Amino acid sequence: MSAKAPSPMDTAAHAPVGEALHATARGVLIVAVLLLAPAGLAPGGTWLWARGLAFIAAFAVIGGAGNVALAIWRPGHFRVRQQGVVASREKRQPLIDAIGAAGLLGFGAAWLIFIPIDVFRLHLLPAPSPWVSSVGALTAALGMALTPLAVWENLFATPNVQDQSGQGQRIVATGVYGLVRHPIYLGNLLLTGGGALWLGSYAAALIGAGVLLIATIGRIAIEERQLRAQFPEYEAYARRVRARLIPFVI
Repeated sequence: MSAKAPSPMDTAAHAPVGEALHATARGVLIVAVLLLAPAGLAPGGTWLWARGLAFIAAFAVIGGAGNVALAIWRPGHFRVRQQGVVASREKRQPLIDAIGAAGLLGFGAAWLIFIPIDVFRLHLLPAPSPWVSSVGALTAALGMALTPLAVWENLFATPNVQDQSGQGQRIVATGVYGLVRHPIYLGNLLLTGGGALWLGSYAAALIGAGVLLIATIGRIAIEERQLRAQFPEYEAYARRVRARLIPFVI
């Protein structure tokens, strides 16, 4: 949600750093299992997959640094982001968003599993060249960093679409929200496409980024419909920041 509370600094008590590290470790463990188990079990694969291990390390370092920074200096922002993709009934999350968000989680898991299977077994498309993989690595790292940068600015950057007007929500156009209206979604897209190229699968990059782009455009439509209904000033923000997802494209 592209909105935040009036105060630029969160005044809540600091979330324990251990809480941030625990959240990071949980995410890293899930990514490691989904990525390395297929790599180790696939014919011709390996448990010691260098690119896979490098991807996991980058995910841990960037995600961990972001979580720790938020827990120390923006604890309320950090805790909001720890919500599940399906909100409680009183949050009035649209049913289609709950279904779509859960589906996107499943898609993300399938994407991680598919990459090593394609790299070691299927070979649906030729492997990316070293320079393409390097560009993919930089793109993926930028995608990993966009979420904590967006959450830093936005106290109400929940993982689900919900009514937060009662908590002082308002439109924000600072930081990365001054470049695109949905920077977290852009980060997910960069991570999906760039990460697959980094790991060596053109097929996973094309399929993953393509499916995610279509799903994200649909979710943005739902989210912006709710924002326009709640905040008349959103129209002015949308005219000022024209890029919903990708600058100069969409």
